[in-house]
Amino acid sequence: MALTPKDSVLFDLYTSLAERLAAAARALEALVKAPQDERLAISGQVAALEQEADDLLIKIVTRVDDMFVTPYDRGDLQALANALDDSVDAIEAASDLAVLHNIGTFIEGTEDVADAVRRLAELTASSMQRLRSLKELDFYWVEAARIEDDGDRLHRRLTAKMFDGSYKAMDVLRYQGVLDKMEESLDDMADVARIIRTIALKES
Repeated sequence: MALTPKDSVLFDLYTSLAERLAAAARALEALVKAPQDERLAISGQVAALEQEADDLLIKIVTRVDDMFVTPYDRGDLQALANALDDSVDAIEAASDLAVLHNIGTFIEGTEDVADAVRRLAELTASSMQRLRSLKELDFYWVEAARIEDDGDRLHRRLTAKMFDGSYKAMDVLRYQGVLDKMEESLDDMADVARIIRTIALKES
């Protein structure tokens, strides 16, 4: 059954997916701060959110495919859904690796990267509610780029710190896997902002 461009269900699905992203990011930040024996449970919470995000992605893609006329460019809508889901996937991978690698104490500064992930995820979730109107989004694009830049800078500094000779090679590999996935999630969320900006420019 074809849907009309005014159907609000599609936009609600995007908001729900972004809310799962924010919840996963908050859980990741909690995991980084938590004692080691509490991380498995938190990682399980992130995995459950990732599964919910996957289910929402399928609903979005199916709904867009079923629409005879889409509210925005069909390719942009699909790319937006995939970028949101990729962000959640990266967060889930970071939390899972932290447990699988049996990390005891994270390298100093990891909490700052997790904080950047959480801030950008929450910004994404709050801004996704404006996808339908495409109004009052200038702050979102600017702030998303700023947070991503901050996170990338922190990631580079921690990477340099890991390779300064103070850490064992195996510990470096454990830390790097988690940090790289955090940084990947930031990149994916920056892509979300860029896609929404592209949509807005096309509609202006």
